[in-house]
Amino acid sequence: MLSISIVIPTMNRLESLKRTISHIVSGNVLPQEIIIVDQTQDETIIEATQAFLKKQCIKCIYLHQEQPSLTKARNYGMDWVSSDLVIQMDDDVDICINTLSTIIDIFSNNNVAMLAGINEGYNSKPQSFLGYLFWKKNWFKRKIGHVTLSMYGRFPTHIDSITDTEWAMGFFSVYRTFLIRKWNLKWDEHLINYAYPEDLDFSYSYYKYAKQEGFKCVMSNRVIVKHNVTQEWRIPSQKHTRMIILNREYLRYKHHGNNFISKLATEWADYGEFLRRYLKHEAPNDLREAVKEKKTRIKEIRKGNIFC
Repeated sequence: MLSISIVIPTMNRLESLKRTISHIVSGNVLPQEIIIVDQTQDETIIEATQAFLKKQCIKCIYLHQEQPSLTKARNYGMDWVSSDLVIQMDDDVDICINTLSTIIDIFSNNNVAMLAGINEGYNSKPQSFLGYLFWKKNWFKRKIGHVTLSMYGRFPTHIDSITDTEWAMGFFSVYRTFLIRKWNLKWDEHLINYAYPEDLDFSYSYYKYAKQEGFKCVMSNRVIVKHNVTQEWRIPSQKHTRMIILNREYLRYKHHGNNFISKLATEWADYGEFLRRYLKHEAPNDLREAVKEKKTRIKEIRKGNIFC
């Protein structure tokens, strides 16, 4: 049977982490190891986290990282993985009793290289057609998970079976360990702090290698988890806006270079974000400042000097 390691970066979210691990250890199949990469600076929380992990019935590897960085944390945790499959997940996710056994079943097909988790309630959400208008979604790829030329990741309008995907969300995604190491893939550490959208960048790179070698990357309605999006600690909205604009330009250039259509698509998508804010009666000041910064620092940003 395939073995599974789980890597969970965390920072200042002890209660969320406790809930996440309680769901993992309640499963009908247990992982070989859980690797926690803690970026917390508060000694009280660190000690409480270590004490909690020592009480668990399975192997928990506790790693502490001084510099807060989601991409560094994912890479650090990956260095310790010893299983056939690795789940990269957030610290605020509930999984089902049969989640790991279902993953093993899906990966028993040797052609599957990556599995993207689906968030609970996804199929019931209304679909916005503004995304197609502003090239944040691709109409011709609407039935699969896809990455647009403007570097937005989108899932299908409905998922009721095994479905192809070009990317996976970071809150829950599964990879074959030997392929990550064979292709020498790393989470891009130019994307610092919260690192939006490090998951799209890594999984899309993984998908492109997998496609070249004839592997499939999929999502399944059998693997549905609940991403709680905890408010225990979250990044300020203004900083998040800067990452949406600046980080996406960096990734657009990384994956598409000077492709004119991708540059046009990205600019058009930014205008679409202004319209979305207007329709929701949200102030666009932070968005305006981020777009202005992108234009004035474009060469630096494309080199990875993002400073978010």
